[in-house]
Amino acid sequence: KEKGDSLISKVGASLTYDTRNNNNLPNRGQRTELSGELAGGPFGGEKDFYKLELNSSWYFKGFFEGHILELTGRAGVAGGLSGSDSVPFFERYYLGGIGSLRGYKFHDVSPRDPGYSEPVGGDTFWFGSAEYSVPIIERLRFAVFYDIGTVAVDSYDFQFSNYTDNWGLGLRLNLPIGPLRLDYGIPINHDQYNSDSGRFQ
Repeated sequence: KEKGDSLISKVGASLTYDTRNNNNLPNRGQRTELSGELAGGPFGGEKDFYKLELNSSWYFKGFFEGHILELTGRAGVAGGLSGSDSVPFFERYYLGGIGSLRGYKFHDVSPRDPGYSEPVGGDTFWFGSAEYSVPIIERLRFAVFYDIGTVAVDSYDFQFSNYTDNWGLGLRLNLPIGPLRLDYGIPINHDQYNSDSGRFQ
């Protein structure tokens, strides 16, 4: 259905509330962002759809000096407009990979068409993560984390009983050129298209 080229014209806006005490390594405060996109309609293009997303991260001091607990939650909904039957697959939601479910391949946590194994994305997703990190030496930290989330086919279908999750370990290196991170995620609950094998991100 999506074979060929598509022209998409869209506009978006976001509202952010940020109380973090540090942009690079906060241990207090939170950052919450509400964003939306509208494609087609008065803006032209060949696809008519909308997207709404809420992202929130909270930071707390840990049990000892330099320890940090980070809690993150994200959710999003997309839907067609003007009688459009679906959102283009390249605008749908997927989970898996860096900054997402770290025990799985990039975009591999997703609905599939019956009889096929290729991820096609969904119109609703939710994701949560908890990470506890401790300093090892200057600029180097060790982290343990847990990720959970799901992607559903239909809009506003938040399937909290049907989820994919993982836990894992990671290293955080803060260099002058920018931060680097290495994570190893280990799957826990997953569908038939994913395995129990751990994965580096």
